[in-house]
Amino acid sequence: MIHLKQISTQQLVCLVFLTQVGVHVLSIPFHESRHAGHDAWMSVIVGGLIAQTVIMVIYWLGKRFADQSLPQYMSTLLGKPIGAVLNLMFAAYCAESCLVVVVSYTDVIERWMLLTTPWYVILGLSFAIAAYIASSQLRSIAVVTQSIMFMFLVSAAIVLISGSGKGDYRHLLPIGNHGIGAIVRDSLPSLWLFAGYELLLYVFPYVKYRKRRDIVIAMTVANGVTTLFYVIVSLIVMYKFSESQLNAIAEPMMYILRQFNWPVVQSLDILFMTIWLAVVTVTVYVYLFLSARYLAFVSRKEIHKHSMLVWLLAGVCFVAGLWGENRERVIRFTVFHNYATGIIVVIAPVLLLCCSLVRGKGGFAK
Repeated sequence: MIHLKQISTQQLVCLVFLTQVGVHVLSIPFHESRHAGHDAWMSVIVGGLIAQTVIMVIYWLGKRFADQSLPQYMSTLLGKPIGAVLNLMFAAYCAESCLVVVVSYTDVIERWMLLTTPWYVILGLSFAIAAYIASSQLRSIAVVTQSIMFMFLVSAAIVLISGSGKGDYRHLLPIGNHGIGAIVRDSLPSLWLFAGYELLLYVFPYVKYRKRRDIVIAMTVANGVTTLFYVIVSLIVMYKFSESQLNAIAEPMMYILRQFNWPVVQSLDILFMTIWLAVVTVTVYVYLFLSARYLAFVSRKEIHKHSMLVWLLAGVCFVAGLWGENRERVIRFTVFHNYATGIIVVIAPVLLLCCSLVRGKGGFAK
């Protein structure tokens, strides 16, 4: 069975945190500054708070079905036909998330690094590596993810080093002058940055803990560190660029890395993107794993050929990704994905919890 080995709360933190951070770090705070301007870092904080609220909803839902994952109790809660449809929707969303991340980062790599490398080569390698890892057991995936934490720390150090160059702190002033309305409005795009905590919907019964509240503590730590990292990146970008400049720069972090002169490394942007590829891969193989697990419960009986499902989904995503070489198409698809994220990651858990409370399914564990 794919689930027999449990993961620790420390591994849960690594899984959730590295699933949350990904390609978005290169574009922060471009989308979050449309209305909030130089107060975009405050929008990121509000987005993190909203994400924490949804985490609590998912935690309360998981407590009511403590011995089952979401695809297992979906049919119990809503009936087999509806449960199968929702499992298919969650599987499609996870596959779509996997596709969006790979296509987005492949687009960045092709434009900034491998200008003459064919699109399908980068795309195929990304899906092949992710599928190989995603076809493993959950605990094996968690162990691999823990080892990639070192890569993130190196990347974070590079971000901090690049932020130590010339800038103007006046770009951040006056604080809060855009108003609370603009800050809250831009917190919605920032909410997509934190997607990844929905992993708890599946892994809840497979986490080893002393007290059940250890799970929500681990989730809070992961989400808190993600929020802190995003805020630091936002402040660095705002320190470097004015509002008018930021409106024209979709990937400000790349420009900061490229412009920074460091005698030890000639091209800091290339070094960062190479190391960051490992971090992005975590998001890809986690979503690929989740997609296969949700798909396994679409039929009446669980499909036990997990590896087959993973490679099948990777193949489908690869074929779909071949149409992503057109950047305008990628942007339109990303907008659609943001709406899908709001429905699956935020609205669906809230409705499932309400349905559980109304129907009296499950019970809070003591």
